Amino acid sequence: PQLLSLKLPYSNVDVRRLTAGTEPGFRSLAAQLGILPSLKELNLGSSRLSGHLRQLLGDLRAPLESLELPFCSLLPGDFAFL
Repeated sequence: PQLLSLKLPYSNVDVRRLTAGTEPGFRSLAAQLGILPSLKELNLGSSRLSGHLRQLLGDLRAPLESLELPFCSLLPGDFAFL
């Protein structure tokens, strides 16, 4: 729970295999991120998150200081969430 920084580039998070964010691994990752109260930095580079950023990051307890999402194919809704 004291984790400050998490880097998961090329983590194989792929929303193309999801139905509205219901894939168990995706739900588990979102839940686990939500229980990290000290998390300040997150890197999910090269993950295919198109349209599901809110489902993944919506349970965070505090704002991140740094969020890296290079090559994540984000959609306008993802930017609206940010």
